Amino acid sequence: MTRIDSDVPLGPVGERWLKTRPAFDRGGLRIAAARALVVVVLSMFAVAALYPLIFTIFSSFKSSGEFAQNPMGLPASLSLTNYLEIFERMQVGRLLFNSMISTLGAMILTTVSALFVAYVVTKMNFPGRNLIFLFVISMLVIPSQAIIFPLHQTILDIGLGGSYPGLILSLAAFGLPLGTYILAAYFRSVPIELLEAARMDGAGHLRILFSVLLPVSIPALAALSILNFVWMWNDLLLPLVIMGGTEKTTLMVGVALLSGQYDISIPLISSGLIIALLPVVIIYLLLQRQIMSGAIAGSVK
Repeated sequence: MTRIDSDVPLGPVGERWLKTRPAFDRGGLRIAAARALVVVVLSMFAVAALYPLIFTIFSSFKSSGEFAQNPMGLPASLSLTNYLEIFERMQVGRLLFNSMISTLGAMILTTVSALFVAYVVTKMNFPGRNLIFLFVISMLVIPSQAIIFPLHQTILDIGLGGSYPGLILSLAAFGLPLGTYILAAYFRSVPIELLEAARMDGAGHLRILFSVLLPVSIPALAALSILNFVWMWNDLLLPLVIMGGTEKTTLMVGVALLSGQYDISIPLISSGLIIALLPVVIIYLLLQRQIMSGAIAGSVK
C-alpha cells in the first residue's frame, strides 16, 4: 500500500490519483516567468517611448493657465483654440508646401544617388571600390553639427543659400551614406547569375541596373524612401541654418520659432508639433509593412 510521508493509508482512490497526478514542471515555470519579465520590461520601454507623444497631444488641448496648474493631467475639455491660433500666427499652408518640396526633392535625390553608388561598389570590378564604399559609409558616424559651418559656407559660396536646391543638396548629402549601405546590402544578395545572363544578352551597366536590379529592389527602395522622408521632414538643424528665417523655411522651423524670448507657450508649441507630425504618422501607418520588409531586405539570400 502506497503512502506519502505519512503512516495513513491512501486507499485505492488515493493510489489512482498518485499515479495520474501531473508532475511539477519547474522548467515550464521558469519559461513562463522569463516571458512575463520580458513583457513587463518591453511594456515599460513602450510607455517611456509613447509618453512624450501622449504628453504633447494632451498639452495641445490645454490653455496656458490650465497647463500651468496641471501640466501632467488630462485636459478639462477638448479645445481647438491652440490649433486655430497656429493657423492665425503661421502660414501653415506655405510651410507645409516648403517642407514637401524640400523633403520630396531630397528623398528622390538621395534614393537615385544611393542606387548608382551601391551598384558601382557592389557590381563593378575596379581597384579601390571597397575604399569608396568605406569612405561613403564612414560619413554615418559624422554628426551634422560637426560640419554644419563648412557646409553652410559651401552652400553660400555656390549661391544656393536660402533656396530649395541648397536645402535639398544638404539633406541628400546626409542621407546618402545610409541609402548606400541599405542598397549595397540588398544588391549583394541578388544572385550573380541574373547579371551574367543579362550581360550575355548584351546588356550594359545602365540596363542591368534599371532592368534587372531595380525591379527586384523595390522593397529596399520603398523602405529607404520612407525612412528618408521621416527624418528629412522632422529635421530642424539643416533647414534652420540653410533657410534661416526666409519664407522658404520648413514647417518644423516655423514651429520652433513659436517660442519667443520671454514667452514660451507649451500648449501652442504642442499644437504645432502635432500638425507637423501628422503627415509622418499617416505615411508610417500606411506603409509600415514596406518599412519592415525593406529593413530585412538583403539579410537572406
